[in-house]
Amino acid sequence: MGKELNGRGRVTIFPVLHNFEEKRYCVMSYTTLGDFGDTAVLGVIPIEGNIFEPGDLFALAGRHSPDRLGEWRGMPPENSRGAWLACLGFSARLCPKPGTIDQVTSWSLDMAQSTTFEKGALYGHDTVVAGRMTFDDSELEKAAREIVLSKVA
Repeated sequence: MGKELNGRGRVTIFPVLHNFEEKRYCVMSYTTLGDFGDTAVLGVIPIEGNIFEPGDLFALAGRHSPDRLGEWRGMPPENSRGAWLACLGFSARLCPKPGTIDQVTSWSLDMAQSTTFEKGALYGHDTVVAGRMTFDDSELEKAAREIVLSKVA
């Protein structure tokens, strides 16, 4: 993959049903970077044995047809997909589902892709970065695994 980002802060970890037809779940995380959270950071949490883990989060966003979201703002497709991801993370924090984890921790993101919104901030963010996220806290990684395992059991 690409560049590695590291940080410490509030992280929201939540399940995502990313393929409706086949009931495929993954676990994602959302946090922010910058003085005012200008950058949304989203990562899929790698779970050993989860064959349903999506690879590219921007491609995942594209499968949910976010282009209509950006049409009214005249955004290019990568901005529409970034907006969908920012909305997903922001919404998971604002209206958490049962089982959502929200805590301060250290994290690392193996960044695959990013986009900066050309028409101004969306969901409080100017930029969205996405990739695979890991945590230094082994208990937190175990709790994240339990989220997806409870969905596929």
